[in-house]
Amino acid sequence: MKQSSTDWEIGQNDYFPFIENFLSTLYMCYKELDKRFAIVNGKRITKKGRIEATVLNSLVPISKFEICKILPDVSPTTVEAVLGGMVRDGRIKKIGNGVSSRYLKA
Repeated sequence: MKQSSTDWEIGQNDYFPFIENFLSTLYMCYKELDKRFAIVNGKRITKKGRIEATVLNSLVPISKFEICKILPDVSPTTVEAVLGGMVRDGRIKKIGNGVSSRYLKA
């Protein structure tokens, strides 16, 4: 932003850095949106599948709160149920207890 404002007062500023930043941000938003509303074989992925993918694709331990933020259309109860099933199946491991619980691929 600072680069695009240099010499603005004399009408010699360059808009390219602003446009480049804007398009880069827009591109990252579309990539994230595409990840959240993925379609496989013409069918939308179920809420359970989206929760599982979110946890399994996370490189760092992720909390229930973070999952709910990433998937706002999924209820916390559904997230809890799916996480519990994944822990029981041994696909993920639970780190910590209570509010500080995090989940990581086993």
